[in-house]
Amino acid sequence: MTFSSDKLADLEPIKPIASPYIEVSVGDFTAHLDENKSLTNNEAGRVIIDKMMENWKDNNYIRDFTYSNNNLAEKAQYKLFLRGHQEDTSSFVMQFLSAITFLLIPATSETSYNLIYELEEVHSEKKYFAEVADNISTTTWLLFFPALPFSSMGANNTFQRISEHIYQNFAKQGAFVNLENPTDLNAIDR
Repeated sequence: MTFSSDKLADLEPIKPIASPYIEVSVGDFTAHLDENKSLTNNEAGRVIIDKMMENWKDNNYIRDFTYSNNNLAEKAQYKLFLRGHQEDTSSFVMQFLSAITFLLIPATSETSYNLIYELEEVHSEKKYFAEVADNISTTTWLLFFPALPFSSMGANNTFQRISEHIYQNFAKQGAFVNLENPTDLNAIDR
């Protein structure tokens, strides 16, 4: 069962001025699995980008997205780069006890995200930056088994909030205006 933190406030989606094509890529992104094990994890970064882009598509913020090695990249109006850090922490002893008792003893892990996004408008090469931090707590316990269909609800809420904060931050900086006919940016503050 996942639980979202309360670091980020819930934001209502805003009406987009334009829905561009976006090319995405994962840059300097690291994931630490425990206190002394570090690895560069492009796949973890891609999971975060994919969830964010799906939320943006659901809100009509973008038409579509692609990774930089795809044919759609040629018509991308923006490039989005993810950098940052993911930290996963848990007690090895509690994980072990939970496993040997077949989940009768609960085990908890914490995943924290410190994410930095850079958005570049392809035509003008103007760059926008946004940063966000949030956590997801995961508890594995036999008593949570009936709630399995809802187990990712906390993680989904966290990624929706991250997505919305990043989009609105970029929009307030002037990104995502209609590229053919720029309009008044005050409409973004609705």
